[in-house]
Amino acid sequence: MSKINTKKIQRPKDLPFSNTILDRLRKQCEIGLPEISEMEFLQTSSQTKFLTNRYQCSTLFQQELDLLKKRPYLVSFSDQVPNPGDFISGKFLDREWLVLRNENKNLRLYRNSCLHRGTRLVSRGKTGSAKKIVCPYHSWTYDLNGDLLTKGCETIQEKLYSFPVLEKAGLIFSGFTENVLDSLSSLWEEWKVYELDSYIPFAIQSEEGAYNWKIGVEIFLESYHISTVHKNSVASVVEKNVSIMDPIGEHARILIPNRSYKNTSRPTRKDLIITYFLFPSTILILFRDHFGIIQFQPISPDRTFCLRAILIPEKPKSSRTMRFWEENREFFFRTTSEDLGLAPEIQTGVLQNEWIQPSSLEPGIFHFHNSLTNAFI
Repeated sequence: MSKINTKKIQRPKDLPFSNTILDRLRKQCEIGLPEISEMEFLQTSSQTKFLTNRYQCSTLFQQELDLLKKRPYLVSFSDQVPNPGDFISGKFLDREWLVLRNENKNLRLYRNSCLHRGTRLVSRGKTGSAKKIVCPYHSWTYDLNGDLLTKGCETIQEKLYSFPVLEKAGLIFSGFTENVLDSLSSLWEEWKVYELDSYIPFAIQSEEGAYNWKIGVEIFLESYHISTVHKNSVASVVEKNVSIMDPIGEHARILIPNRSYKNTSRPTRKDLIITYFLFPSTILILFRDHFGIIQFQPISPDRTFCLRAILIPEKPKSSRTMRFWEENREFFFRTTSEDLGLAPEIQTGVLQNEWIQPSSLEPGIFHFHNSLTNAFI
């Protein structure tokens, strides 16, 4: 991760953590290992073995799809629709969506389907700006609030189907059901300290991979692998094998200290890599002056769509700051590619066995699967 004097664009570096949390992390720096979890679930459960059919079972996969429809998902980025009339379309699972900003600069997210014959209103992935939404089939026309403007249409509904939508940290979240976004509220108080709302995407990548979506998530829920998988990248920056994990409801926070951490009495963002797990399939990684976002979207039991992006405080204003962010972009995508490149190998290897056994040094994995189990109840 590159360093530069970015004084003008840096946000506050204070941390929203108690001294107890910071002292726990300092203790693990001295021990040189991830914190062994004291979660009640691990203390009372003998189910530390995972049957590997959870990574290939079609029945369970359908249950997981149903669960994902009941939780928030990342739709887009605020900077992609900054002005009234701006829109972008996309897809999550089997739902085509259209997000736009209306005349009052409020976000709206609609089902990308005309009320007439169901035609997709905007081609998937298309962006642009418009004063009205016009169906390409029969020209049924809607305003930016989703109201049908075309007169004399025979329809039982005169407004596009809409879904809840929320902007936080330069990100746009939505969900398929009412009140679905409430499940993220436990994270907002911590995020306020970071002042991320004005951040913009500097680079976005997406790809499909031959692995179960849960394997993708699991990779980012533990630090135990860093000294091996990232020996030529992240391992040179952070304390070897050190981290602590705390559940936040279904979500979680993982703190990994940089090597500067143990030498300061008052650590700030530059001394930590802070990972937030947004259950069930989104990872936010906060660095000293930017952050990355990773979201996994299941396609089939053994195939997953992955979205990655890096967000920065503001658009680069000089060639020097452009080089700085390019170097950080390269580092983020290179290191996360080291993880994702291993995912198909994990998928193939996992299915050779009846079960696997994560260690107590990987509590994030247990928390993830325990949250999945509880969500199915």
